[in-house]
Amino acid sequence: MNTTRRKLRLAVLVSGGGTNLQALLDRAAEGELAAEVVVVTSDRADAYGLVRAERGGIPHHVVDYKAHLQRARELDLLEEILPVDLEELDRRQRILKTKDPLKRLRHLAGLVFAEKEMMELLDGYHPDYICLAGFMRLLSPYFISHYNQRDSWRILNVHPALLPAFPGQHGYEDTFAYGAKWGGVTVHFADEGEDTGPIIAQGVYPIWPADDLEKIRKRGLQLEYEVYSQCINWLAAGQVKMQQDADGRMKTLICDPSYADILSKWIRKSFAF
Repeated sequence: MNTTRRKLRLAVLVSGGGTNLQALLDRAAEGELAAEVVVVTSDRADAYGLVRAERGGIPHHVVDYKAHLQRARELDLLEEILPVDLEELDRRQRILKTKDPLKRLRHLAGLVFAEKEMMELLDGYHPDYICLAGFMRLLSPYFISHYNQRDSWRILNVHPALLPAFPGQHGYEDTFAYGAKWGGVTVHFADEGEDTGPIIAQGVYPIWPADDLEKIRKRGLQLEYEVYSQCINWLAAGQVKMQQDADGRMKTLICDPSYADILSKWIRKSFAF
């Protein structure tokens, strides 16, 4: 790794075990990641990712989403002072599908309460990027637009499937149930939709006839660790460029001369996982 790169400051959001967080911490300690994790935040006090953060000496916090969502169910939306126009937010959002507008607004209000607390915590650490690592909460446009600007996208996510196939929380399960012969992982920028943001990189792994769900999950996780850390290194090196298509959709371009070699390495490694 080129040690002259500027180290990025990462805020990592987790909901569970935090294995991707641990992979980032390990690579940072080994000098293989051009970044440092400066804060870890979770929506669950029992998330094991918080234990990993504590062991690594990383500041860590909990934002109680359940309490914020409950508060939103009980308040008078007309009288509550919010930092954003909920109806305008509802027009922009693409994550809540319920047809009841009041339920949508209450859910959005709960998200806004939680996200306001989250943003105040994160911004105190001045992160360059927000890394979602098994964070199981939907993000509203309020949070997204705080970190994403037209030419500066700052929220990263790793998804356990080859987007745009199999979005949502069950990428491995959906890939396996469909009978796909290759699985994959995707690192992408987050936008207002569910797993719809610009793709940075993807890696693939074979699914053998004798495989079960646990085998492909283990194989995919090893690939997640590889692809996520490499994407962060590309960002640190200024090798991820954003470009807009004629239809207005934002896409990325990797400018690393070793790009093809790195993808080939991922494929070779995936056969050994």
